[in-house]
Amino acid sequence: MDAKRLISEKGGSDLPVDLRPGENILVKGVISSGIFWKAAVLAVITVLIAMFIAWQLGVLFAMVTLVAATYAFIMTRALLLIVTDQRVFVRSGIIKIDTVQWRLDRVESVEIQRTIPGQILGYATVVITGIGSNLGFIPYLENAVKIRDVMNEILYKREEKPQHVIVDNAAKT
Repeated sequence: MDAKRLISEKGGSDLPVDLRPGENILVKGVISSGIFWKAAVLAVITVLIAMFIAWQLGVLFAMVTLVAATYAFIMTRALLLIVTDQRVFVRSGIIKIDTVQWRLDRVESVEIQRTIPGQILGYATVVITGIGSNLGFIPYLENAVKIRDVMNEILYKREEKPQHVIVDNAAKT
């Protein structure tokens, strides 16, 4: 996978243009089309209101539906999650853009949160907790379980590595 193309295709001006030498992308978050569910529900309501109540009110609801669909479309371009073998990149938001980059040794946990629409439409939110109070989340991910599994595998391998023990020779005597 071409890392430069992958990062730049999402408009990653606040992400590094290059990966470090030897750094490989393990998994990229895939935004679900379920992000449009609110706009779809509004569209159905719009049609019903226009047909059975008042077409003028239907026009108003059509404008609200268009705003909801536009918001969802922009979010598909704004949300980003990339896991490499050394770091995690998270970007979210439209007006207030939050960009977080963690070294993998600074990640404490990876969680998945699902809502009822998420259960039905097959998406979830990935919540990543870094050391300290650093928190990042990306909603509407189709491959949330795969992301969690990849990150957990890296985190568990890190825990299995033997810790270096410093021996104090002065204390032995």
